[in-house]
Amino acid sequence: MEIVFPDIPEYHFILKGLSSDKFVSYPKFHCEAIVEFDRELTADVAFVPAPFAILNSHNYIFLRTGNIFSYFSGPRIFSVQGEDKELYVNEQDFVSQFYAKILLGDVSTKKGEGFPMIMEPRIAMLKDQNAPVKIDLYSKWTVVANDLPFPLYSGLIRKSAKPLREMVEGAITASVKYALNNSSGIIKDIATMYGIENIEMLKRVLFQFINKNTLSISEDEVASLKVLNQEMERRGYAVSSLKF
Repeated sequence: MEIVFPDIPEYHFILKGLSSDKFVSYPKFHCEAIVEFDRELTADVAFVPAPFAILNSHNYIFLRTGNIFSYFSGPRIFSVQGEDKELYVNEQDFVSQFYAKILLGDVSTKKGEGFPMIMEPRIAMLKDQNAPVKIDLYSKWTVVANDLPFPLYSGLIRKSAKPLREMVEGAITASVKYALNNSSGIIKDIATMYGIENIEMLKRVLFQFINKNTLSISEDEVASLKVLNQEMERRGYAVSSLKF
């Protein structure tokens, strides 16, 4: 079974067990890190930016494990002054380009380094910024979602593979638990992979976004995805009802 995921430290951590074939009780999974997703998903299982998951929900069902939410921040805009009609997006940022359109509306984005920039919270924690934060999009999210968490990444399984959903969720849960139980060595390997010198900050970021709700999605997180679906529909996106 094929699993695709964004090439970020969090999903290398979450899927370490599966990609290392640690579980003989589960079928073999082929886990592939993606640097850019096609317009439409084709993999059996995918972890993708939450808005992109909603755009593909006509062919997929949401998984209840392996999801990533933020309870304290959304993408942040770093800017010195003036109107921000075009924002730079870090190459390893899969989320911000969607939320710039959904929550800001009339801005454009382009990949690369520069100011003004928009940066998802997990990357912002890892990077030192020279410019002050102009706005945290969590403030705009709370206007439509009150105190619900900010959806970052969601797990999906193809509707045609629905009979395998329970097995897949069990395998992903086992992989997360394996990573948590062997975190020290895995985090060092990930730091080397990405050239991250501050291992303690990487550890802080991983444990900030990978927690008990990564093992089992909460009711608030389900509600937040439904709000995101409604807001995208209001903005004119072609969305469908979500299946969990």
